Amino acid sequence: MEQSTQAIVLHATKYGETSVILNAYTQQSGLRAYVVKGVRSAKRNKTFSMGMFQPLTQLELVAFTPKRGGLSILKLAKITHPYNTISTEISKSSICIFLAEVLRSVLKEEEENASLYHFLQHALVWLDTHDKIANVHIHILIQLTKYLGVYPDISNISQPYFDVQNGQFCQYANSKDCVSGEEVMLLKIYLGMKFDMLDTISATSEQRRTLVMLLMQYYQLHVQSFRMPKSLDVLYEVFS
Repeated sequence: MEQSTQAIVLHATKYGETSVILNAYTQQSGLRAYVVKGVRSAKRNKTFSMGMFQPLTQLELVAFTPKRGGLSILKLAKITHPYNTISTEISKSSICIFLAEVLRSVLKEEEENASLYHFLQHALVWLDTHDKIANVHIHILIQLTKYLGVYPDISNISQPYFDVQNGQFCQYANSKDCVSGEEVMLLKIYLGMKFDMLDTISATSEQRRTLVMLLMQYYQLHVQSFRMPKSLDVLYEVFS
């Protein structure tokens, strides 16, 4: 059966001598894996190039799924939103590598989630078309928790402590997982921000690093099987 869908590239893994397995988040079916035949061949491939399968590239895919099951075979791929700056600016490409690794870790469902897909589309276009992007990965990490069903409870956001374990603000430090001070103040600021307000946040690289670590702890506690991204150190270095 042949199907077409829009997709966001998460990862491409070598498969055999000339092919790759493409892992992508699709608009119609959630997480999917595809065999891309011959893309690593020494001979010029008229259908595919490895440049199409860089992290978070947006594609239109046509694939064949065997009736007996197994991996789908990619027949056609077309870039739907050519990026102007993501592929050439190391800060933006580093964000994409990091976010793709996070998405691979947290997205488990093989079913449609149109609102999440459209959020990711918008986020990537915003990243590509703006210059002040030091805060964008933090914003995306926070907003992503909405679609994962683990967004922090902000009903008591005026309270001074944040209970990472229970995902809520509180008046007292009730456990070892409660944090306070500067990182909680920053978290409150980011929770109230939209994309077009991100450049108004004044935070140092060390403050952002501390907040990202808090969010990684939050993901570890609230998202099953979450793995700490290996690309995190590179992201820190780029924005240090």
